[in-house]
Amino acid sequence: MTTRFLLFLFLVLVQTVPLPAQQARQYSFTQYTTANGLVSNHVNAVGQDTEGYMWLATTNGLQRFDGRDFITFKHNRNTANSIPSNNLATLFCDKKGRIWIVNEDNRVGIFDGARFTYQEVQVDMPPMPHSLYHTSIFKQDWEGNLYLLMIGRGVFLYKEKERRFVPIAREFGLPEKWVVLYFQPDSNRKAYWFGCDSGLIKYSPSQKQISYAGHNQSADPVINQFAHTPNIQGILPVNGSTSMLIFHWPHRHPVPYCYWYDGKTGTKKRHFIGAHIPKEYHEYRGASQQKNGTIWLYGLPFIAELDTLRQSFQFVHQAAPYSEQFRFDVGLQLFEDRDQNAWLATTDGLFLFNPAAQAFNAYYLLRPNQTQVIDGPVEHVKQLKNGQIWVGTWGIGFYIYDSLFRPVATPPAFHAWKDKMNLWFIQEHSPTGLIFFGEQTGFMKVYNPTTGTVWSGQLPVFKERTIRQMAEDKAGNIWFGTQGGRLVKWDYKKSGGDPTKGYELVHELGLIHKLYIDWDGSLWVGTLGWGTYHIDPATGKILHHVTRESSGWKAGSNSPTDIIRYNDSLLLLATGNITVLNTRNITHRIVTSDDGLPSNSAYLLQTDKRGRVWIGLQNGLCRWNLRQNSFTVFDRRDGIQFDNFTTGGAFRIRDSLLAFTTSHNFLVFDPDKVMHAIQPPQVTITGMQVMNKRLNYDSIRPEGRLELNHTNNSITIDYASLQYLEHGQLTYYHKLEGLDEDWVRSTRNQAIYNYLPYRNYRFLVKAVNGDGEESAQVTGLNIQVKPPFWRSYWFMAMMVFIVIAFLYWLDRLRMQKLRATESIRTRIATSLTEDLSNSLSSINISSELAKNKVEQDHLRTRDYIHHISETSNRMTQAMYDMVWSINPQNDQMVKTLERMKQFALEQESLHAVNIRIDADPFIEDRHSDMEHRYELLSVFKEAIINAVKHSDARNIQVQLRLRKKKLQLLIQDDGKGFDTTGVAKGRGIMDMKRRAAAIGADLEILSELNTGTLVRLEMKLST
Repeated sequence: MTTRFLLFLFLVLVQTVPLPAQQARQYSFTQYTTANGLVSNHVNAVGQDTEGYMWLATTNGLQRFDGRDFITFKHNRNTANSIPSNNLATLFCDKKGRIWIVNEDNRVGIFDGARFTYQEVQVDMPPMPHSLYHTSIFKQDWEGNLYLLMIGRGVFLYKEKERRFVPIAREFGLPEKWVVLYFQPDSNRKAYWFGCDSGLIKYSPSQKQISYAGHNQSADPVINQFAHTPNIQGILPVNGSTSMLIFHWPHRHPVPYCYWYDGKTGTKKRHFIGAHIPKEYHEYRGASQQKNGTIWLYGLPFIAELDTLRQSFQFVHQAAPYSEQFRFDVGLQLFEDRDQNAWLATTDGLFLFNPAAQAFNAYYLLRPNQTQVIDGPVEHVKQLKNGQIWVGTWGIGFYIYDSLFRPVATPPAFHAWKDKMNLWFIQEHSPTGLIFFGEQTGFMKVYNPTTGTVWSGQLPVFKERTIRQMAEDKAGNIWFGTQGGRLVKWDYKKSGGDPTKGYELVHELGLIHKLYIDWDGSLWVGTLGWGTYHIDPATGKILHHVTRESSGWKAGSNSPTDIIRYNDSLLLLATGNITVLNTRNITHRIVTSDDGLPSNSAYLLQTDKRGRVWIGLQNGLCRWNLRQNSFTVFDRRDGIQFDNFTTGGAFRIRDSLLAFTTSHNFLVFDPDKVMHAIQPPQVTITGMQVMNKRLNYDSIRPEGRLELNHTNNSITIDYASLQYLEHGQLTYYHKLEGLDEDWVRSTRNQAIYNYLPYRNYRFLVKAVNGDGEESAQVTGLNIQVKPPFWRSYWFMAMMVFIVIAFLYWLDRLRMQKLRATESIRTRIATSLTEDLSNSLSSINISSELAKNKVEQDHLRTRDYIHHISETSNRMTQAMYDMVWSINPQNDQMVKTLERMKQFALEQESLHAVNIRIDADPFIEDRHSDMEHRYELLSVFKEAIINAVKHSDARNIQVQLRLRKKKLQLLIQDDGKGFDTTGVAKGRGIMDMKRRAAAIGADLEILSELNTGTLVRLEMKLST
């Protein structure tokens, strides 16, 4: 997401004594502009909070950066706690994690990096006559006290309890009418320095002494040295020493000066840098010292490193061909983050680099006493026994460097050829020290260091084909491989050490890419299209021929470009992919991009002193950890300007360094400095989106818990290491416990979950480096997706309770019904028992009386027998009625009406009576329980029998009406009636009242003599 360039910075030493020509030091840098995330290219200040986020004050808003994404905060007039203005003049992150900002109208405030809110802080100073911006600078002393300098307005101390800045001029005793231009706490001396228009001031808080020219109470030598130096606009005490850097702009002078005060000698030295930068006019904007002691100066339009020993400045100039330019008009601030990365805020974007961490150094071609480097295709780098490094190129000769890569003159014998040789290989012969040069079209040169002479010629054995490769076997013989595929051996013993004799053709193969002498002395030959050959150097016999189609070993391609031994078992071939041959058990495997290889373009191979494998690719340099099968890529972002390694070779230098050639230069690096065995940092969750809406993660981070409802269950989590020069060399893994079964490898530093079922989760994320080491602490976040209320535990518990209560109620209702049914049955059985008992007793008495009277009184006997017959018949009817009532099929009232009508017809057939039954039509559809219908039917029958037998009624009117959910039974006859007050209550009337009371019914009997009787029953229909 970032635009990264490689910067070549020539460090020009400002000295009068000429120095030997040397290679330029290089820095790789990352530039951020509006093209890749900045809201404005004008960045006034940069800082880092306690969490590791970078904060930028720009002319168009405040920005937070996590190494991947920018978050921008701007003024919003509808939001009370937004920043007051988009044009931010400066920014400072203090030790308490607060982000201080000052905007264009001098308003000072704190921006809460967790809640993203702004709160203004008052500064106690007189009203300003004009609304002009005063340059502001925050400083924090050794005790954590925060100071604010507003140039032209004074220095202010922040009072924590009062939450305001108060002036310190009166408390410190600063001279009146001295305008403070700069303020700097000095942790070495535990003092404060003030750069003023009238000179330099020192204040010692422990002694409460103030010192300046003419009033040097502490007899400070710095005050004495600068007693006559006004307009001091910058002060930098050097950490760990008493030396200082002071900036001074004399009155009526077009440019400023820089002074170095040497604390050991008590002397100062003035520097003028205008003559050493493209534009003579310049302005100092500041100086900064890194933790490693490096001192940087910056301003308009330069950045330079101060060499304190030589008292010289190493200025940044653009001089290397093909490189992008490190251009800006004004350097406004240089800030060092916690990883010692340097951030340069400029008017043309933000630049990030780390000189100390940069391990890769590219060297161009340079000769002694030359200042302009040469760009050219490097084919071979060879370190001789004397430590010199000889570099062969194609078309522009060869070059020699000492062990520190300083140019060394070529031997005089090469004067005619040094700038135009087409070199492919350089080989130093171990026994004789002769140096062989393989050239284009079969030319070969042999240099004798002892005599300083060169033999040059074309031997017939090479047939005018380019000598591409050389290798020396254990017998001292040198093997040659040519463009035409000729494998030639120079026999050391047969030749007697004469490089013009003793050559023999061993094999004719395809174009030879690589010759490699194995640990056992055997020779491996890599060819173009013909595969890989394993040859016995003593006999020339081919031991193995490895191709894609061969039996046993198989290669990834038939055109290996490099061969290297990894250990006593494994041999590696660069075949686009990587072919791994196990020379012990004759097995193989092919490693491709499917196995993690960054690309199937492996061209060069080399191992370092620790046995680690380095691979030159078309798109960078790669380190391969075979044990972990992990790959780490390095490219232009890491200081490798030309990262296409498909020419030349890879070589060892001094056992500790590796050199890889390119078409423009050669790259040298120390693998131990490139790969630090440092455990990866804890990963930081930098952002979160819920349903594609950004969520302020910082507000929930203290709790470590995120709660979502069931409708907001799509989540995206961003994370980063907050190591800003990591360049993809860490691999990230995340896992959502409760959903992911295993760790998921990240490709975008992002975890996306489009649908989360409601449950509890724990999100975990970690980083893994190229050595397989994981973060010491795994970052975690608890996530709860709440279910809808009807799926929540409390709701389900409540529903279970309700169901149990309902079932309990149903059971109670069932039991009540059972008890009610049992009660009804008991009452019916009791009633029936009483009826049966009375009837049987009556039958028994009548039977005894009939038996006694059968011989004496036949008429009375017949009456007794008739009584017995009626009683037994009534008993039978009662039993039948009970059985009928119990039957649930008779629950409907229509069955009861049918039963009434049937009984009425029976009475009409036995007696001269007319019984008419009239019922409301709605009654037939109603239901009644067995007790109500049994008692209703019994009352009905009793009333009919009384009307027929005792009242001698001829017409009986029966009505059933439904009134307000109550059933009314009206039975009216035209019989003789009776006096309800004078007649004793007989069994029938008592029986009807008992039955009515049993079902909670109202019973009313109205009767008059010679008029008739009315029986009225009102009861509820119990369903």
